[in-house]
Amino acid sequence: MKSSKITTIGLWSFIFVVAIALGNLNIIVWSNTGENLVFIGGSVLAFFMFLAGYFLMAHYKKSKENNKRKEESPSIQAWKYAGGRFKVLYPVLFIGVLLAFIVRNAINGTKITQIFGVFMDSIWEFLGISQIGAVGLLELKSITFDTTLGVSQLWNGPLWYISALIIASLILYYIVSKSEDFFTGFFAPVFVIITYASAGLTDFGWDRTMVNTIGFPNGLARVMAGMCLGMLMYYIVEYFRKKKFSEVMTMAFSLLHIGIAIFLLYTIYAGITWSEFTNGIILYVFCIVLLTNKDYISVLYNKSNICAFLGKLSLYYYAIHIVFVYLLAYLFPEMSYHASILFNILFTTCVAFIVMCVDEYIITPLFRKEKLEEKKISRRKTVKAT
Repeated sequence: MKSSKITTIGLWSFIFVVAIALGNLNIIVWSNTGENLVFIGGSVLAFFMFLAGYFLMAHYKKSKENNKRKEESPSIQAWKYAGGRFKVLYPVLFIGVLLAFIVRNAINGTKITQIFGVFMDSIWEFLGISQIGAVGLLELKSITFDTTLGVSQLWNGPLWYISALIIASLILYYIVSKSEDFFTGFFAPVFVIITYASAGLTDFGWDRTMVNTIGFPNGLARVMAGMCLGMLMYYIVEYFRKKKFSEVMTMAFSLLHIGIAIFLLYTIYAGITWSEFTNGIILYVFCIVLLTNKDYISVLYNKSNICAFLGKLSLYYYAIHIVFVYLLAYLFPEMSYHASILFNILFTTCVAFIVMCVDEYIITPLFRKEKLEEKKISRRKTVKAT
């Protein structure tokens, strides 16, 4: 039992993104209010790291099997892959940073004469490469703050992850293209062990301003380590996909799917925290089940187009959710905790949908037009050659 569609990934991407957004709402606005907080359990960002690594490896293997880029050097292949990721992710990242920049400076009352200077201090974040360490030295967790000229600030803090993902994609694709055996047999396991051994499994390990013991900015190192695990996951998933499932195995995967799903939903809602190691193992197994896509639950998901839509929407939701954390708290300071959760989800979803439409029908077609012209030129050359 196998479906070509994997819309389960889309559904859970949206669920986890909403969980991340509500966690940030709790931390930034409600952490010191004495409210009985919900939706704060565990760290689910590893889920997206694993998926990013898995799809990177899947892309590499597909290109290799189709004999594509055979004459291209590993560096060219890496730049092309990272460039493709950049084209997809940068419009979303830029819109997210721009909205946060406008809203947070408006809330703070930044003088018009200071706007350009503040913008230039944050130029690396706007360019989408904040994780090279040139920006993000200060990320204040408050509704209002004093704008300080000459000090790097992250206006949309959560987007550090997308910046790290773009950069990590370039590095990891180069290494695996250079030598797949070296990557799987040495680099990936060693890099994961060293990264997570050096404060990687602690709360301190998420400090984006810290330089990891291996010389990487800590956020970048953690994303690379998570992607390495996702790339290794590719081999596990392929093993299960090629294996003929008996009814017993199908039922076992179905029960595992249901069990982990219920467990994750409960821990997220109840605010139960686990160690990074335990949480990572649970999410890793869950990713394997979802990507294998051969259980009864996956078949039910894959019959619905809603899951695929939610997966697409999740990227835009993640990119702009921090804007409404600050904006709603500023506009409605007397709003109750549970009302703020409801309104935050509602407003973020609506604006995320608008941004998605702008990207899909205005921004992305520019790149599609470019690709279409390349195809036309290629066809003309083929016709002339024949």
